[in-house]
Amino acid sequence: MELPSDTQKRLLEELAEWLEFEDSEPVDWLVCGGVALMLQGLQSRTTRDVDVLATWNDQSVEVVCINEFTPTVVRCIQHVIEAHPELEGLDQRWINLGPAKLARDGLPNGYEQRITTIQFGDRLTLRLLGRLDLVALKLYAAADDHGARQPIHLQDLRELRPTRDELDTAVDWIRTLSDFELKRQELKHVARELGYEDLAYYI
Repeated sequence: MELPSDTQKRLLEELAEWLEFEDSEPVDWLVCGGVALMLQGLQSRTTRDVDVLATWNDQSVEVVCINEFTPTVVRCIQHVIEAHPELEGLDQRWINLGPAKLARDGLPNGYEQRITTIQFGDRLTLRLLGRLDLVALKLYAAADDHGARQPIHLQDLRELRPTRDELDTAVDWIRTLSDFELKRQELKHVARELGYEDLAYYI
């Protein structure tokens, strides 16, 4: 089930309460995807999950890549899921590390300067990627012609209406990734779908 912004906020506030109840260490996540778009008012669509790239180290101002959440955090997430029928079927995917590979491969240059921070209670902090970086990650996802959610990512890009400069920056970042050649043709297709035939020519 897709969830609107106010519902996601309420669920995250509840998660923060559980983290405090379970005496969890403070959780600080770098977040992308639909929740990052919604919470910054960049898009009004609903979204079903929270895409976590990594944890955030505020002292060193950088990401800390992780492969899984701590048992306490998993338990708190499960408490929220069990209390809300609207999360039925998502299981632990409501909050997931699906895009964590991108944090390990390297995010767009300067992303840390464009982050918006939202605090939920004393135990949960979300660091939301900025518009430029969300456009880049959406372009990367939209160029996955085997991905089940490719049409959603493409529609998100259409609604964001990225400028030529934003897409140029996004393509430059994707060129640094190991699977760029695998995505090249689909990147050309997405650029054409967005009305940038000239950019598609140079990809």
